[in-house]
Amino acid sequence: MGKGITIKFDGLDKLLSSIEKQPEKIQKEAGDIIVNTGLRVEKRAKSNAPVDTGYLKAHIKSERTGTLSADITSSAEYSIYNEFGTRKMSPHPYMRPAIKMEEPFLYQKLDNLLKKGLL
Repeated sequence: MGKGITIKFDGLDKLLSSIEKQPEKIQKEAGDIIVNTGLRVEKRAKSNAPVDTGYLKAHIKSERTGTLSADITSSAEYSIYNEFGTRKMSPHPYMRPAIKMEEPFLYQKLDNLLKKGLL
């Protein structure tokens, strides 16, 4: 069984808490933004992933896990070793850079949505 990692966006809990207080329409739009961001991270992670056989790339997936949540995972057994390296292998990060690149998109879209909802 592979090892998993969780990476959270800084400050996202506070932003999501504000969104949860909004009307259902705003919450649905926020959920769509989160899912879209997950798909963007998936695409970017796949393009960043080291390729030998293509197995790692093929096992990176994004899915909605709740109204305001999505998971981007790699089910390849050796995913974590590529991401963080080992004492015998240098790291080849692909997931963290993808998340970092999409973080501004997520915050900007959610911030714009909150401003729209409060008007």
